[in-house]
Amino acid sequence: MLQYLKLTPQDLLVVVLKVQSRCLAMCQVHSHLITMGSSAHSHMVVWNSLIRLYSIGPFPAEALMLYKSLRDLTFPLSPSPFDSFTYSFLLKACTNVGSVVAGSQYHALSMKAGFAFHVYVQTALVNMYAFCGSLLQARKVFSEMSDKNSVTWNALITGLTKWGKVDAARSLFDEMPDRTVVSWTGMIDGYTRMNQPKEAMALFRGMIAQEGVDPSEITLLAIFPAISALGDIRQCQVIHSHAEKRGFVHYDIRVVNSMIDVYGKCGCVESAGKAFHELSSTRRNLVSWTSIISVFATHGMASEALDLFRKMEAENLKPNQITFLSILNACSHGGLVEEAMGFFTKMIEEYRLQPDIKHYGCVIDMLGRAGRLKEAESIALGIPKEMESVVIWRTLLGACSLHDDAEMGQRVTERVFHMESTYSGDYVLLSNIYSATGRFRDAERTRNLMDENRVFKAPGQSVL
Repeated sequence: MLQYLKLTPQDLLVVVLKVQSRCLAMCQVHSHLITMGSSAHSHMVVWNSLIRLYSIGPFPAEALMLYKSLRDLTFPLSPSPFDSFTYSFLLKACTNVGSVVAGSQYHALSMKAGFAFHVYVQTALVNMYAFCGSLLQARKVFSEMSDKNSVTWNALITGLTKWGKVDAARSLFDEMPDRTVVSWTGMIDGYTRMNQPKEAMALFRGMIAQEGVDPSEITLLAIFPAISALGDIRQCQVIHSHAEKRGFVHYDIRVVNSMIDVYGKCGCVESAGKAFHELSSTRRNLVSWTSIISVFATHGMASEALDLFRKMEAENLKPNQITFLSILNACSHGGLVEEAMGFFTKMIEEYRLQPDIKHYGCVIDMLGRAGRLKEAESIALGIPKEMESVVIWRTLLGACSLHDDAEMGQRVTERVFHMESTYSGDYVLLSNIYSATGRFRDAERTRNLMDENRVFKAPGQSVL
C-alpha cells in the first residue's frame, strides 16, 4: 500500500500521472497525501495534480473534498500553500459538479487569497458562472477583469450560447479583439443549437472567406447540423473536400461519421455510401455502421440496411439501441414486419438491450399498419409502467381506425382517456370508427361525451 512507502514529492507526482485513469490507485495516493499533511508546501505540486485529475474526471466532487481535508490540515501554516492552480482546478470541479453555490464559496476564498486580478482564476470563475447559468455574475466578473485573454472571451460566449442567449453572445463575439478558431466555432455551434442554420452558415463562410481562419475538425462538427437543416448538398461537398485537404477524414472518424449522416439527410445516398465504404474495416466503428444503416432506412432501402446490419454483426460489432432503432425503421419503411419482429426479439433476448419508447412506437405502428392489431396491443400492454406514453396508445388507436376495429378502438380509447382526456382528436377518431362500423348511437354518444367534458375541436383554417 502507498501509505507505508516513504515516497518523495517527485515519486508521488509520477504515481499520480501514471494512475490518473484508475480510481482506486488515485484514492491510495489521496490517502497517502492526507497522512503527510505536515509537509504541505513541499507536496503542493502533487496535491494540485490530484485535485486537477479529480476536477476533470468522473468524480469532480472528490476535488472539493480533498481541498477541505487539506485546508484543515494546513490551516495553521503561513503563508497558505494553495496557489492559483489550486483555485482554478477547484472552480473547474465546481463547474463539472454544476454547483454555483460551491463555486461562489471558492470565488470568495480565491479573492481572500489574493487572486482577484489573476487572469486564470478569474477566467475559471467566468466559465463556472456561465456554465451553471449565473450569466449576470459571469458578466460581472468578466467586466471587472482588467486583463482578459481569448479563453476568457470564449468562456463567456460559450456560456451565453449554452443558455440560448445567442444574440448577446454575437454582440460579445463582435467586440472580441482577437478571435480564434475556438471563438468562431463556439459562435457557429450556438447558432446551430438554436436552430438558426442560415446564420451559422453565414458566419462559417465569413470565417473562411473574410477572416481567412481555417476551420478545425470541431468547427466542421459544429456546422454539419446547419448543413443538414438546410439540405445544402453543395456545401456538404465543399466541406468534404476541405476535410480531405486538411486530412481530417484520415485521423478523425467523427468527421467521416458526420459526413455520412449529413449526406443522407441531404438526400445523397450514393455519397453517403461512398464515404462509408472508403473507410477501412479497422476504422469503422459502431457509429459509422449505425449512420449508414440509418441513411438507407430513411430512404426506404430496407434490404441494403439489413445487409449492412448483418455485415456489422459479422465483424463482431455489438449493436446498441440506436442501431436497432435504425434497423426497425428500415423494416417499417420496407414493410418487412417479420424481419422487424425478429430484430426486436434479438435486441431483447440476444443483446439484452431494453427497448425505449421509440422502439415500442416503431413496432406498434408497423404491426398496426399491417393489421396485426392483437400483437400490437399485446406489446403496448407490456411496456413498463414508467415508460408508458399516450402517444403509443394513440398510434394504436389510429391503426384501429385504419382497420375499422371498434372493439379494440374502445379499449384503446379508455387507456388514452385515463392518461389524457382533453384532446379532441381522440374523441373524433373513436366516433369515426363507430360510424364506419355502423354503430351510430355509440358515435353520437362519443360526440356528446366531448360536450360533457368541454372538449372543443379547433375549426379548420385555410390560407386561400
